[in-house]
Amino acid sequence: MNETTVINSAIRDQKGKSAVKKLQRDGHIPAVVYGHNFAPISLALNASEINKLFKAGSEDSQEYRLYKLFIKKHDTTEDTVVVIKEIQRHPLTDRILHIDFFAVRMDEKIVAPVHIRLSGKAPGVKAGGIQRLILREIEVKSLPTDIPPHFDVDVSELEIGDSVHVNDLKVPDTVQILTDPNAPIVSILAPTVHKEEAVEEAAEEAASEAEAKPETAEAKEDSGAEKKE
Repeated sequence: MNETTVINSAIRDQKGKSAVKKLQRDGHIPAVVYGHNFAPISLALNASEINKLFKAGSEDSQEYRLYKLFIKKHDTTEDTVVVIKEIQRHPLTDRILHIDFFAVRMDEKIVAPVHIRLSGKAPGVKAGGIQRLILREIEVKSLPTDIPPHFDVDVSELEIGDSVHVNDLKVPDTVQILTDPNAPIVSILAPTVHKEEAVEEAAEEAASEAEAKPETAEAKEDSGAEKKE
């Protein structure tokens, strides 16, 4: 079972751009929680706590995790288990602008992305090959508590031309893979000549041919002169 992290929130009654700007000035982040048979609720989160929990750039490697969301409603507090659906950030500052939570039920299967985590050093890379990560996450369907935090992919035996595919993953029986099983996850590609190098080589060959042409012409003239004599 995955470890559950606590997130505190409060009901957000006011909506609209002006209300959101005031909320952000007061040190909060707007959010929403929704789900299957779960009416959407607008929330306000503590910006300092949330930015520490979700650091910039962490989304690409974020492990699947369940969160216990506490929702303060005036004098009462309710809680529900959620997963992160989306984190919106400012394009320049990476500051969190909004978060979407998806409420889950422990007895109901959900669809979730599970990130790929590479380990080891491929012999093919040491031999000059290029390691290319094609799939960063795999889509799965399972009960919330059965979904693995990530999938480990060992590349320590991959030579140039080798690949690891989705159907090579070790997956629990309780987890259904939705991604194409034949899709490659990571491949070791053969080294390629850079475009600039190819252009330089072509230019050098052209120059060599140009230099050879006058010599050939001179040789023909000399040969013709000898025949006339």
